[in-house]
Amino acid sequence: MNLKYILIIWFAIGHLWAVGEAGAIFLLIAPGAGPAGTGEAQVAKADDVYASYYNPAGFGFLKGKEVAGMHVQWLPNLATDLYYEFLAYRHYIDGLGSVGGHIIFLNLGEQIGMDAEGNPTTNWSSFMAAASGSFGTRLSETSSIGFNFKVFQQKLSDQPVEGETGEGSSTDFGFDIGYLKKLKQSSSALISKEKKKLNKIFNQLTEIYNRQNELNERIVKF
Repeated sequence: MNLKYILIIWFAIGHLWAVGEAGAIFLLIAPGAGPAGTGEAQVAKADDVYASYYNPAGFGFLKGKEVAGMHVQWLPNLATDLYYEFLAYRHYIDGLGSVGGHIIFLNLGEQIGMDAEGNPTTNWSSFMAAASGSFGTRLSETSSIGFNFKVFQQKLSDQPVEGETGEGSSTDFGFDIGYLKKLKQSSSALISKEKKKLNKIFNQLTEIYNRQNELNERIVKF
């Protein structure tokens, strides 16, 4: 069967069995100032330690060590005890690839406890957290593959709502598989790109030179 039709059937089945429930939505908060500035378009870029979050296959092209962190006072106009933390690390192992991971923590602050009649009970603190282990390695000079294993912990309350059963917390697992392919540019395209850069620099220098001459003429006349 044609690969195109296999993919269409696979996506169709995935939508048929999709469940409309929100879970671990804090993972939708995109970490990193760079990704935020590019509209989170990082899956194909993935050229730093943030690849652990966006596409672990990016680790396959990286060497050396790298660490990154992020702290955000989340929704400061709503509450003062909401904050988001992100910490990532990677390490290159010669002949194998890069290993690393990241930790995400979203503190939801103190919750005010009340019973069904509105009477105050014990307050509690709630949070959402995730830890991920990442590995990426090269398949060839232009392609790589990566894997993530994740553990999620969400604590929304110390006890279930009155009339409900279960717990106010949950622990879940997940994994990602990423693939990255770098397309090589032709030599003519690279030469054309370099010419454009040089022409731009030359035009800027010419403009500065002309402005300087104009300024010198005005000084002489004065």
